Amino acid sequence: MNQLKKPLLIVLLWVAFACTEERQYEENLDFPDRIWQMDESMDFTFEIENDSTLHQLYLNLRNDGDYPYRNIYVHYTLKDSTDHVLDKKLQNIQLFHPKTGAPYGDGISNVYSHQVLLEDSVVFPTKGKFTVELKQYMRTDSLRGVYSVGIRVQELNSAE
Repeated sequence: MNQLKKPLLIVLLWVAFACTEERQYEENLDFPDRIWQMDESMDFTFEIENDSTLHQLYLNLRNDGDYPYRNIYVHYTLKDSTDHVLDKKLQNIQLFHPKTGAPYGDGISNVYSHQVLLEDSVVFPTKGKFTVELKQYMRTDSLRGVYSVGIRVQELNSAE
């Protein structure tokens, strides 16, 4: 029986590590007084060294339980080093359950962290610097209850 378990374990480990994710860049910026102004753009510039692999882009967000809405709209723009827009969209992120009001995300005390997939399987056209620009789009000048916002860039590696 032990001889059957070893090959099975090897196969399971191979499958588990066949597709791995490697964090390439992650940065979060805090808001003074936990207020995100509507005209405040949060910019994140990162370097892509391997343009032949797939990447994933995540949005990181931390809010408190007193955040006044159940969701947040974030406008996301991806630009290359010449400011050419490669992608943009409006992302609706649910922070609280619509009926119960229970907070989503991982929480400690009254602060909740969210990591939302913005783009899956992105191939950057060239090596070099890229910028992600994030803006809140809640139609209120001063959005209270937001601790920080950030991005994470992960390289997807496929073992063959």
